[in-house]
Amino acid sequence: MKAKHCLLALLIYFGIASSQVFAQSGADPRIERLEQSIEALERRVASLEAQLRERPSASQVAPANVKWRKLKNGMTESDVEQVLGSPERVDHMSLGVVWSYPSLGRVSFDRSHTVIAWSEPMP
Repeated sequence: MKAKHCLLALLIYFGIASSQVFAQSGADPRIERLEQSIEALERRVASLEAQLRERPSASQVAPANVKWRKLKNGMTESDVEQVLGSPERVDHMSLGVVWSYPSLGRVSFDRSHTVIAWSEPMP
């Protein structure tokens, strides 16, 4: 009888231990996926930080081009003139207007005379 109790106790113990191992192994794939997600996010952050370090800051931009960084899509011709001054040349195209500035700087406007694109002058 004592042997049966010991055997039963061992079976219960191993049953509990194996269920704990099973529960832990069931959590492992989820933990592994989370760890992989964290690693992927860390790589993305590192990549974005590297891109930011490579990008010139406003202080590194040629002084003549600093004002060009104030341009935004949707600005009016009047807004652009306040920021950049009067263009050297104005070309009227079928889809809008292009203002040309020294050193190949250009601002493109759509038919409603709002900025749709620009290219900064060459340094």
